[in-house]
Amino acid sequence: MPGEQGFRYVYSPGHINNVLDKIRDTGRPERLNAAYMKDTWLLKNRQYNAALPLLKDMGFIDDSGSPTALYAEYQNSSKGPRALSRGIRKAYPQLFSAYPAAWKLERDTLDGYIKQQTGAEKDVLKKISATFRTLCSLASFDEEDSRRVARDPEKHAEQPPSPAEPFIPISMNIQIIIPSDVSEEQYDKIFSSLKRFLGK
Repeated sequence: MPGEQGFRYVYSPGHINNVLDKIRDTGRPERLNAAYMKDTWLLKNRQYNAALPLLKDMGFIDDSGSPTALYAEYQNSSKGPRALSRGIRKAYPQLFSAYPAAWKLERDTLDGYIKQQTGAEKDVLKKISATFRTLCSLASFDEEDSRRVARDPEKHAEQPPSPAEPFIPISMNIQIIIPSDVSEEQYDKIFSSLKRFLGK
């Protein structure tokens, strides 16, 4: 099977493009499987079968191959890119947990993360990365971002800078002249009064 769950890939980025085109532009099958892709969609290269576990991870088809509500939503041209973004999040949960805006990652960062998590050899690493980037190029994540902001507007709102408190330099000199013949009790009273006056 092409890639473990969370790191699926197709053998060529063009394959996922073609499969998604078929989903969008054709009727909804009762079961989407290898035979259907070959006989009805005329995608005869067996490598197209790699798209099936990916579509399952994305929540586009269930375990039996039956199209889901997300599959149907993707067929709606006005909702398709946003439906695809939700499918991508489902298919790559570890990646989005590590990088909430994973679709914006530079290729080197994405490849480094995939390599660290899977230990994949160069050719497989390239396929995983290319599959993810191709999917993201066809999706719209804007709505997802808006929903997160709507759920927690204070967290995402830009806070205006607090005005700086004006600095007013104040100098105070206090000179105390005490006669040498005052009692100890009078000393105590004088300094107690000063302590109250100066605010401790």
